[in-house]
Amino acid sequence: MKIGEAIISELIKDKDVVSASIVGSYSENKDIKKIGDIDVVVICKKLTKKVFLKILKRVKKKKFKINTLINSTFGPMKISNETSLPIHLMIYDLESHKNHVLKSPFTCFDWERSKIYRGKSLKDIFSVKQLHLSDFYEARRNSGEYMKDIKKNRISIRQYKFQDNKVIEKKKFIKINPRNRGEFVYHIINFLVINLYKYLHKKNTKVKGKQFDNLFLKITRNNQRLLKNFKLLRERKKNKDLVYDPSIVSLALSFIKNFNQYLEKVKNEYIELNFIRHAQTSMNKKKLFLGSRIDPKIKNIKRKKINNIKYNYIITSNLLRAKMTRNFFSAKKILNNELINEIDYGNADGLTIMETKKKYPHLFESWKNGIDVKFPQGENTRDVKKRAKKFLNFLNNFKSGSKILIISHSFFLRVLFSLILKMNLKTAYQINIDHLKIFQFLKKGKYYISNLNRAEYYKILSKNHD
Repeated sequence: MKIGEAIISELIKDKDVVSASIVGSYSENKDIKKIGDIDVVVICKKLTKKVFLKILKRVKKKKFKINTLINSTFGPMKISNETSLPIHLMIYDLESHKNHVLKSPFTCFDWERSKIYRGKSLKDIFSVKQLHLSDFYEARRNSGEYMKDIKKNRISIRQYKFQDNKVIEKKKFIKINPRNRGEFVYHIINFLVINLYKYLHKKNTKVKGKQFDNLFLKITRNNQRLLKNFKLLRERKKNKDLVYDPSIVSLALSFIKNFNQYLEKVKNEYIELNFIRHAQTSMNKKKLFLGSRIDPKIKNIKRKKINNIKYNYIITSNLLRAKMTRNFFSAKKILNNELINEIDYGNADGLTIMETKKKYPHLFESWKNGIDVKFPQGENTRDVKKRAKKFLNFLNNFKSGSKILIISHSFFLRVLFSLILKMNLKTAYQINIDHLKIFQFLKKGKYYISNLNRAEYYKILSKNHD
C-alpha cells in the first residue's frame, strides 16, 4: 500500500477521527520522488491534547522503507532533511475546520479536490462552495499578506498550544532561510495563479500547462522573462534543491505587484452592488408589520457618514426612511426606484403580530400550510419576487466598474438575496438583515456573484436548510 493511503487508513481506525485525507501534490501525483512532502488533513470530533498526541503517535508508529519526519504546524513552511520524507500532519476538529474554511478558503478549496480520503470527505463536512473576489483581499494567504511576509523575510505559520484544557492556535513567524526561500516563492506564485484561475472559471480545478502559462502572462502583461524564471524555479523545486539565492525573492515581489494590478482590472469588469437596509426608525423595534404604507422617519438623523466611499450611484426606494438614509453616504448621482420598496402589507401595515393574527387568522393558517397568501389589499412573496426580478433587469442599464449603493428594506432584500443565491423562498424570512449592514454582490453580464463576508455568506445559506 502507498505511504499516504497507509497513513490515512491507520488514522481512520481511531474512534475520535471522522475524516483523514491526503491533499496537495501527493494526492495528484503519488510519486514520492517528485514531491517535497505528504500533506495529511485529519478532522476529529473534538480536539484535545490527548487526542492530538494520540493521532501523532498513530502516524509515528507506522514503519516504512523510508524514514518519515512529522510537521504538525499549519502553513507553507517546508521541513526536510536528505534522508527523511516529511509528513505534513494538519489536525483539526469539526469546529476548527469550519473556522479554517472561513479564514482560509483558498487552502480548503484546494483540499476539497482530493479523492484520497477515509471517512467523510472534507467537502461533505463543511465546503468552501465557491471563491469570492473579496477572498483575494481578506482571506489568509492573499497577495497582501504574502507581500508583507516576503518583505519582512518571514513565513507565517500556526501551531497548537494546549493550556488549561483549552486548545489555542498561535501564529508564529519563521525566518526565511536558503531552503524555504525558494519553496515559499514558488508556493506564492503557483497558488496565486491557481486560485485566480479557479475564481475566474468558477470551478475547483487545478490549472496547469499552457493554461497556467497563459494566465501567468496575462497577469504579468506578457512578461516572458518572469515566466521563464518561474519555470526554472519549478524545475529546481522538483529536483529538491536545498539552497536558493536571496535574489529569488525579487521574482515573488515582481509577480505580486503585477498580480495586484491585474486583480484591480478584474474587479473593474464587474458592477459592484452594495445592498443595505435603511437606518432604524422608532417603529422597527415594536414588532409591527412595517411595510410601504406607514413610513416613519429614521432615528439619529445627525449621525456621521458611514464610510468614505464615493459611489457612482445611490438607488433608494420611494419610502422616506430609505431616502433619509442616503444622507449617510456620498454619490455622484441619486436615483429612486419603487421596485425596491418594502412589501405592501396592505391593511395589516402598522399592526402587531398579535393584532394581525386576531384580525386576519387566515393569513397564519395559510402560511402554516405553505400557501403564499396575499396580505389583505396588499402583496405576497410572489409579488415581491416579481419586483425583485424587474429590478435585477433594471441593473443591466449600468456600466462595468460602477459602484452602486442600494438602500431598501428587510423583506425585499431577503427575497432578492434568495434569488441571487438560488435559495428556497420559503426560508427567506429567516435571513437576518440588520439596519445599515452592507451586503455586497458583483454583477457581470447576466451573472450575479456573491462577494459577501464569508461568515455572513454561510449564515445566510444555512437558512436554506432549516
